[in-house]
Amino acid sequence: MSALKKDNMNVRVAEDELDLIKRAAESCGKSLSSFVLEAAMFSAQKALMDQRFLYLDAEIFDDVLKQVSRPAKANPKLAALMKTENKWATSEN
Repeated sequence: MSALKKDNMNVRVAEDELDLIKRAAESCGKSLSSFVLEAAMFSAQKALMDQRFLYLDAEIFDDVLKQVSRPAKANPKLAALMKTENKWATSEN
């Protein structure tokens, strides 16, 4: 269950931008408020996730760097798998 929504947010928008957003919301079967809030939340989460970092001490970092710097090895089973047609990987059903 979501938290009680008691705050407001006002946005100035050009008429053509508002029309586009309204059409998109309607095509998703969502209210304008729900659509805009969902898009804003997604964008906010992405912006914050892009700022996260992974801390590794120098020894672990050097080990990871060594592993990812090695030349790739061919994997015949994986290559064969990638050549197979997967129904779940297509939009046709």
